[in-house]
Amino acid sequence: MTHREKYSTYHGVFVDENNGWWLTEQPDASVLHTINGGISWQKQMDSIALYYIKFKDTLHGWMVGGSRILITKDKGKNWDRYFTPSIITCATFFDSLNGFAGGGDSIYATTDGGITWKSQTIEPHAGSIGILDIIFVDKKYGWAVGYDKNINTVDSGKTWRINDSSMVSYSVCFTDTLHGYIVGVDPLIGFGPEGVIKVTSDGGNSWLPHYFSGTELNNVVFMNDSSGWVVGEYGFVLHTTDRGINWTQIESGTTSQLYSVFFLSGGKIGYIFGADSTLLKYDKTVDVKEVKMPSPLSSSLSQNYPNPFNPYTNISYQLSKAGFVNLKVYDMLGRQVATLVDGQKDAGYHSVTFDGTCLSSGIYFVRFTAQSSDGSLLFIKTMKMLLTK
Repeated sequence: MTHREKYSTYHGVFVDENNGWWLTEQPDASVLHTINGGISWQKQMDSIALYYIKFKDTLHGWMVGGSRILITKDKGKNWDRYFTPSIITCATFFDSLNGFAGGGDSIYATTDGGITWKSQTIEPHAGSIGILDIIFVDKKYGWAVGYDKNINTVDSGKTWRINDSSMVSYSVCFTDTLHGYIVGVDPLIGFGPEGVIKVTSDGGNSWLPHYFSGTELNNVVFMNDSSGWVVGEYGFVLHTTDRGINWTQIESGTTSQLYSVFFLSGGKIGYIFGADSTLLKYDKTVDVKEVKMPSPLSSSLSQNYPNPFNPYTNISYQLSKAGFVNLKVYDMLGRQVATLVDGQKDAGYHSVTFDGTCLSSGIYFVRFTAQSSDGSLLFIKTMKMLLTK
């Protein structure tokens, strides 16, 4: 669905299948409201450059931007305005009173519904932290992400620990204390920005990256333990059903920037908010069409990442046309230690994860062979990688 009048739209949310809010950007910053599931929208107020909206339930909601926060306790009919101690960019709440917010220079806690905020302890504190998203798995474990770092707490937000990161992280989601996902962009990969999804299955001790060329990824949500969605630039929509091990691109029908994705009714109904008044609705009863990445012009094997690694690393390859692929790992003595791929694969881009948990530190070799259906050789290459423990 797309709103008829063109706005410079940004973040949005629905509290039920009828009532939703949508923030627009400057110079005509405002708050749009719908009472009919997004069929039509009316301007509710000038937003004063608000850029994040959050509802805990159908009654209690918060909008933040700059050093202002707007609070509603009556399903958005009325909004009270307050000043915050610093710039606030995102917020999360346990209930109508207790919550946390992220900002440019700290993480803040509130016990009165967002009226007052107290700065929290961050170790080591390195000045500006640029938080862009904040969530709690439960009342004990929380995560915040932003520019070049992610931050976590294991004591209900009393103290936070900074972990360095090479990516700009826009969104974080955890389904439990072990399984989590961070999306954003890595500006240092290749010749330009690369969209990245980082996946952890050990509570953030290690992260396995998935890269997507030519797009920034803006938001990640999971409807349950295994099914998740990611949205980004150029109408990019990705879906996983196996806890982020594999991701499939889904046709969105738009090339606009997509900022946020939101689900209702246990994941049966979903909305994606984007630029240029782009609003997409997902209905689980309607089939979705998968989009395949354009086939590469040549076959190749990319250097594993990360390298050195411990104990997981991603190995990516591409095929100019369908063929039989053999991908094996050998040690320094030429002994085979793993078979990663041994079968028919379609043309396009592929990625596989290598687990070196049971191996000792050292140099290993990946041998990649691809043959076309007529038996002719498409590509062959041996690559060196380093396991460090």
